Amino acid sequence: MKEVIIEALESPKQSGKFKEPGLVRGVLYGVGIEKSTPVKFDSMVIRNLISNHGPNAKVQVKYKGSKKFGLVKEIQTEPISNKIIHIDIQIIAKDQKMQLQVPVHFIGEESLKKEQLELHVSKHEATITGDMNLMPEFIEVDVSNLSLGDQITYKDFNLNENLVTDDLDLVYGVVNRIRLVTIEEPEEGINSTEPALVGEEEKI
Repeated sequence: MKEVIIEALESPKQSGKFKEPGLVRGVLYGVGIEKSTPVKFDSMVIRNLISNHGPNAKVQVKYKGSKKFGLVKEIQTEPISNKIIHIDIQIIAKDQKMQLQVPVHFIGEESLKKEQLELHVSKHEATITGDMNLMPEFIEVDVSNLSLGDQITYKDFNLNENLVTDDLDLVYGVVNRIRLVTIEEPEEGINSTEPALVGEEEKI
């Protein structure tokens, strides 16, 4: 996977609303950083980062002439526009063990529909523990060859053996038959009458 690099710029603490067009306020903390450090990022870079790599993206952060490995930990957005207004990045060691909620993506559902089957998803994230350099951004599961009643559990993820979970028997999805919904047509010959307006007499 291609290394993702973003640049953090110094951002003095300031009260009130952030008013620098094209930039997003953020915070760096973690390994090698004595205290939480306010920074700012190019807003388009952050938007593309989250869009392409998800809310738990792993990144290389360039800051003050050095490059540090980090993980997106929190994103704040405006309630109506969903515009990103703040991002927290935790600086970590690549071999540091962490527990993350990793998104699960299911592919091949169109093949199930050809067999009058569908995938009922009960959980879209998996709780995974392990070294950060082994941690995937997402888990992809191909369901195209599954049969009626088949269930998806952790063993179907095909992850590195050094990545573990406490939910080995948790069911993330199950294959069911497509439910056909019958819509009853109104009986012929039944005429509906429009109600008379208030203050008017019904015409006979």
